[in-house]
Amino acid sequence: MEVARALWELLINPNVTYVLLIAGLWFVVLAWLVPGTGVAESIAVVLLALALIGLVQLPINLAGLLLIALAMGLFVAEFHVQSHGAMALGGAAALAVGSLLLFRPEPEAVRLSRWLVAATTLSTLGFALFALSVGVKAQRLAVRTGMEHLIGARGRATTDLTPEGTVQVSSELWTAIADEPIEAGQEVVVVGLDGLRLRVVRDGQQGDGKT
Repeated sequence: MEVARALWELLINPNVTYVLLIAGLWFVVLAWLVPGTGVAESIAVVLLALALIGLVQLPINLAGLLLIALAMGLFVAEFHVQSHGAMALGGAAALAVGSLLLFRPEPEAVRLSRWLVAATTLSTLGFALFALSVGVKAQRLAVRTGMEHLIGARGRATTDLTPEGTVQVSSELWTAIADEPIEAGQEVVVVGLDGLRLRVVRDGQQGDGKT
């Protein structure tokens, strides 16, 4: 009985409820971004169910709860839109304000630790930006890997390359760079990659590209 009572008092502690809520929402975000495993979904259900115990018992401010949900939505949007961190910063601001407004100020005992709110907001922002940078690098690597089959392909310059311009290779337009000027309309050969650009030479011209 004492164990059950202690567990109940723990779950209705506003700081514990808040941590369970944020962790549960993050697992919802993770399940959204990496669907199909079932692990993130299961953990999210358990954490949110535990958080719900406290949310039902404590004086919740709906505006704060909606702001926290908005924050998570902005973090998800950042992964899809890639606004260079703008949406992630907006999400962090919404999370901080929503956290401070989550519980009504009465009674006095129901208060969130300001340190906990600050730590949660900063760690959430840091995690979002880190995951975003990893995702962008993986995406660029996938694009570069997919471009490697173009080496040796022939195409046509659609703009002047002085030294950068646009070429059409394999029925697609690509940003390209050449060591020597190439006029629009001339035939080109892809000899290498320069980041996400194609390195080309005039068709028939001897040249080595950077790989």
